[in-house]
Amino acid sequence: MGETRVQWREWGEAAFREAREQDKLILLSISATWCHWCHVMDRGIPGDPIHTGTYSNPEIAEIINTYFVPIRVDTDRRPDINARYNMGGWPTTVFLTPDGEILTGATYIPPMQMRQVLLQVLQYYRTGREEIRRRAQEIARRRQEASRPVARPGAQLAWTIPLHLVGLIARAYDPVCGGFGEAPKFPHPEACLLLLVEYVRSGRRDERLAEMVRRTLHGMADGGMYDHVEGGWFRYSTTRDWSLPHFEKMLEDHARLIPLYLYAAEILADEGLRAAAVKAMEYVRRTLYDPERGVFWGSQDADEEYYALSQRERAQRIPPAVDHTVYVNWNGMMAIALMIASDLLGEPDGRAMALRALDAVWEQAFDEGAGALYHYVDRQGERADQKGVPPLLGDQVHYGRAALAAFQRTGDRRFLERALRLRTYMESVLADPEGGGFFDRPEDPQAVGALRIRQKPLEENAAAAEFYLTLHDLTGDRTAREIAERTLLAFEQEYVKYDFTAAPYGLAVYRAITEPVRIHVVGPMEDPETQRLLTAAWRGDPFTRVVVPMDPRRDASAIQAQGFPMDGRPAAYVCVGTRCLPPARTPEEIAERLQALNE
Repeated sequence: MGETRVQWREWGEAAFREAREQDKLILLSISATWCHWCHVMDRGIPGDPIHTGTYSNPEIAEIINTYFVPIRVDTDRRPDINARYNMGGWPTTVFLTPDGEILTGATYIPPMQMRQVLLQVLQYYRTGREEIRRRAQEIARRRQEASRPVARPGAQLAWTIPLHLVGLIARAYDPVCGGFGEAPKFPHPEACLLLLVEYVRSGRRDERLAEMVRRTLHGMADGGMYDHVEGGWFRYSTTRDWSLPHFEKMLEDHARLIPLYLYAAEILADEGLRAAAVKAMEYVRRTLYDPERGVFWGSQDADEEYYALSQRERAQRIPPAVDHTVYVNWNGMMAIALMIASDLLGEPDGRAMALRALDAVWEQAFDEGAGALYHYVDRQGERADQKGVPPLLGDQVHYGRAALAAFQRTGDRRFLERALRLRTYMESVLADPEGGGFFDRPEDPQAVGALRIRQKPLEENAAAAEFYLTLHDLTGDRTAREIAERTLLAFEQEYVKYDFTAAPYGLAVYRAITEPVRIHVVGPMEDPETQRLLTAAWRGDPFTRVVVPMDPRRDASAIQAQGFPMDGRPAAYVCVGTRCLPPARTPEEIAERLQALNE
């Protein structure tokens, strides 16, 4: 007979039915493949008498198996469940009623405490039914209210929103070590990006904004948050001075940090920031990229001992494990990061890798029946729909934004057509026609627990608004712009609850109220001269620019409507609003036109 182990169930109706029929509490464990303390809670730390493994303790496993219905969920694979039940970190340990309402919970619970917690929760469930019912109703009411931010009649998008957020970011800034808050310290790349965008918009006069970005990015790149041997950033620092990180590495973080560092290097003329980004890209290509399938993997585990080794010593050790799951949203974000990197570094390899990843993800994760992308594909090639995960908002939005970025850089309409297909799904399945914005998942009468109530995540709605704003700029579709504005207006009062972490919303509002520089590139898309102009159109500042590829054979009416001649020679027209400068026929002339606009 082997040792007693926790008999984990999958999230779903069967587990909840078991809990209802047997009148048992649910013990929900939200874990992650990269999470150090999740592994400790499962298996313990060898040689450590305190951290001996909570779930591998036979007595604790016996109590859980006898008196609870244990459910294990991976946070990366089920972001919809994590968004509703996370108790402040990973591992999350949460006790639910048989209907899925939260009774109580915590993060890491060592074995000496877990036995006591289990018995106390059981006692409370047996004796406090009326109070539990009352609390569950109150929690459900608050969750319902929080999930439905709506656009206020007469509300307007204004400069006060991004400027207010810049103020909140400045208030949270740590002038000693950089970053925001004290400890633990997370990167918050969008907060730095909003500071940079405002610094550029205001004519680079406020050096405080530049200094906050410079000190923060150097804090993360020069200290313990950065892997100085293999490259790349760890997930966060446990200390204020960035010296002691949690050692997992995430594809999502690199997708956000690489373009930020390259843009900051450009704006602040800082070679150190550029070097950190380039080395991080090398890490991603070497460790988180699947060259056979052309996709990016999710994460690499934490291993404190491994990351303390020198280059020579590491070569003799097996590196920390990589999660070979392909997440659609993170692959979309990394594709954008690589395209921006290619723009700013002037090298084509990143763009080629990004385009290949977008094709591979579409082939592997798009479902014709649903008309949408599923959330992940595992290493065996199984899609998320086979694991009970419906197409989620974040995947459509982040892939859609990447597809529009690819269309703007290549003129290849297959990317625009994919974005339009995802738009159809978003509007028919995820949109809130009454209040504006988008829900995180489809409506599902069979959903269990807190999944019964759909949520509107601020960050993904901000990304959705940017997606629709770009669609409008590329196609002239006024409805797309109206959807974007209504999406942002749904959070016009709500965003303050998020404090400075609402920076992605501030960036989206900034994008909505600022007239972008539009560069219309007119010419046959297969012509190398046209392609050179498309590439040149992105040099310098990829965050305040829209490039509109226009092929005379398919876009003749749009070219004529703009008043551009069709003389057979590829040309680029740099415009702001209704003002367009004379045609640019070479990359150098595009740079001159952009310089003239700045002046």
